[in-house]
Parts: sequence; C-alpha cells; structure tokens
Amino acid sequence: MSRFVLLLCCLFFTPWAAAESGEDSATCNDAGLFDEGGIFSKVCWSCFYPITIAGQATTDGSVPITHASPTCTCPGRLGGTPTPGVTAGMWQPMRVVELVRSGKGCSPTLGSDFELFDEGSPYGAMLQGGGARETEDADEAGSFYNFHIIRFPVGQITDMLTDSVCAAEMGSTDADMLYASELDPTWNNEELSMFTTPEAALFANPIAQAACMADAVAASVWQPIPGLFWCAGSWGHMYPFSGLSGKDSEPAAASLAATRAMAMMHRRGMALLTQSDRAVCRDIPWVTIPRNQYKLQTIHPIAETKGNHWIGATTFRWGEWRNVPAVGEDFVFLVWNFQECCVNL
Repeated sequence: MSRFVLLLCCLFFTPWAAAESGEDSATCNDAGLFDEGGIFSKVCWSCFYPITIAGQATTDGSVPITHASPTCTCPGRLGGTPTPGVTAGMWQPMRVVELVRSGKGCSPTLGSDFELFDEGSPYGAMLQGGGARETEDADEAGSFYNFHIIRFPVGQITDMLTDSVCAAEMGSTDADMLYASELDPTWNNEELSMFTTPEAALFANPIAQAACMADAVAASVWQPIPGLFWCAGSWGHMYPFSGLSGKDSEPAAASLAATRAMAMMHRRGMALLTQSDRAVCRDIPWVTIPRNQYKLQTIHPIAETKGNHWIGATTFRWGEWRNVPAVGEDFVFLVWNFQECCVNL
C-alpha cells in the first residue's frame, strides 16, 4: 500500500516539480509529458492491448511471436509449492528513454536543464558525451545522442497490478534505476564500447549485415526476427553500444540510440526478460535484447497517440515527419514492455 501511495504521488505531483525546475532553452525543450495533461493526452492507451489469457488475446491485435504456453507451473502462494496455472500477458509502459543532443544535462521529460557535474568535478568533459572532441567526431559520423532512462509511473502501477494476480513477485522493478549516458565513458567512444561487447566482431561481415536487411523488412511489415539480436531493422546495426550514428534520418538515428541503450541495459543486467516460458515464474536476466518484447512510442517532438511501433520499423511508416527543426531535435520514447506471468494459487 505504501508503494502504491508513493507511485500515485509521483504520478500527480511530478508535473509541478518538473514545471518548477526550469524553462525551455534553445537546446532543451519540454516534452510536456508531465504537465498540462500530457500523461493522459500523449500516451497511447489502446497500446495496452492485446491482453492475453491462456494464450488467447482478449482483443484483436499483434501478439509477440515468442509468447508463453497457455498453461504454466510455478511456485504458488501456499508455501511455494509448484502449482499449475494459466499464463497472462499484457503490454505495459515501463520506461521513458530520452535522446538529447546536449551533454551538459538536458531532460525534455522533466522539462528543464539540470547540472550533472559540479564545476570542480573531476569527471567533467572527459565523461560527457557532448564534450568538444566527441561532438566533432559525431558531426563527422552523422548524429550523436546522449540518453536518459526514467521510470514511468503508469507502468509501475500496472506492474503492481500484475504482481497482485501472479504467483511469484515479478522482477521488473529490479531495473527501476535511472541511467544517464553522460556518466558512461563507453557511450561516446566506439573503441572503448567494443571491450564491453566483444561479440560485435562476429557480426562485422557481409552475411550478418545482409541478414539485417531481412530484419528491416520483417520489422516494417510484421515484427522483428527474434534471432537477429545484432540487428535494429531499418535503423542500422545494434553494435557498438554508442550514441554515434551515420543515419541521415534523425528519427532513425534517435531510435537506434534508444535501442542500443536498452540493449546495453540487458547486457549489464539492468533489464530482464519478461516474456516466454522462461520468464512466466520470474523475470530473468537476458544478455541480448529480446526485441519482440518491446515496442516504442514517440512522445516528443510529435507524439504517436494512436499506436506504437516495433524496433526497426521503417520511419517512413511512423515517424519521418516527427522531427521538428530547432525545437524538436531531441526525442522522447515511451518503452512498452510485454509482461507475461503465471496466474495460479
């Protein structure tokens, strides 16, 4: 009950805190998510569906390819004894990922600039993704974005609802920490990032890259191909995990950076597998990003209010027109996560 009250406070009082923290600047604009009713008007409320029970969708809609079996057996509430049950699944808006051009602390979600470093901090420009050297490199490569991951209050509330009907306590709250790439030295240095993902060398060949072309088509017309975890569809390649992108399309470049950020969270154990038979009893660590577990919804600069899209779906279908020069070059995405669990006694 205390957690529920706390989340309600976050949901309804965060708008005022965000509004008082600062105003729009030339390089940092307010996404309007937590003020002026943005949390109601900019969220795709129909995207919670389809809700699945025992493998059957309650409404028409696209169900992930790798969903769980209709029945399950998990530790029950009575002494943890393995008990049969049925699976249930739904989409939940769990995280906000914002992509910003500034490395000095800009949060469109919170609606203001903020100071990540004190003037005398030893970290300073060395770890900031927007430092002078990195900015020049990013200009040569195409685009560069820093990212921030923020908990979304609505998703926290719906996650508690699923916890109340599922046998085991879900583990999704384990990833409820904020993350700022300005503090991560690997995000603005591709060579350094390669040390954290040595498997990237395996996919730097024409065959692996050609497979990503098929994934781009699949993500655009249906959904991503589950086994091609090194691909990000039409947005580019997943590796290395950095904010540098050679894409000419700003929506595609920002989407690629957001996907890499999510993949980085999985690699570091800060995001978990929440669907399929493996995860119906408890969310488990998964070192590669299960792309069919996620959908992205654009919140800023121009919100998708009627739907969301799969990772890698071509921007010509959902967002090439959502980039607004000067005032809308930072992006905010709401991350929808498909959560499955076992409902038993």
